[in-house]
Amino acid sequence: GTILFPRDLERHQPLLISYLLSAKPPPTPAPGDGKCLPFWVPYGHHCYSVYNGPEGFSWPDARHYCQSVRTELASIHSRAELEFIRNMNYTKNHNIWIGLTRDIGWAWTDKTSLGFLNWAPGEPNAAFHPGDVAEENCVEMYHDGNWNDNNFLVLKNSL
Repeated sequence: GTILFPRDLERHQPLLISYLLSAKPPPTPAPGDGKCLPFWVPYGHHCYSVYNGPEGFSWPDARHYCQSVRTELASIHSRAELEFIRNMNYTKNHNIWIGLTRDIGWAWTDKTSLGFLNWAPGEPNAAFHPGDVAEENCVEMYHDGNWNDNNFLVLKNSL
């Protein structure tokens, strides 16, 4: 699944979560039957949902939340998938966490290949802002679909 969060700590943003239809999803329906759970939207072989709880998550907490419900932060592999996800981010004014992170190099948390990138101009920049406790090693998606590397402790919603 994908979890996206806002940069502003005072705002609460939705998150995007996905799960593979062939993998065992949270309770019914049966895995691989081509149907998504209620409030989940199918795209390709995955189901997506926007988490819009009362509080945002840091990137690690967003990933932990996804894993706790047997999902993963979303990975994005094409312009068409990106546009689908943009349309799901119904708040339109919040950024969301996605499953792209950097350790040695950029990689998706679901271990899928890194073939499609959609960085905003000037990104990734690995900025270190005063007061930050870490570099920008996690990625948020802006409402326009462009990506920004950000500090993983910033609270945001997820997709």
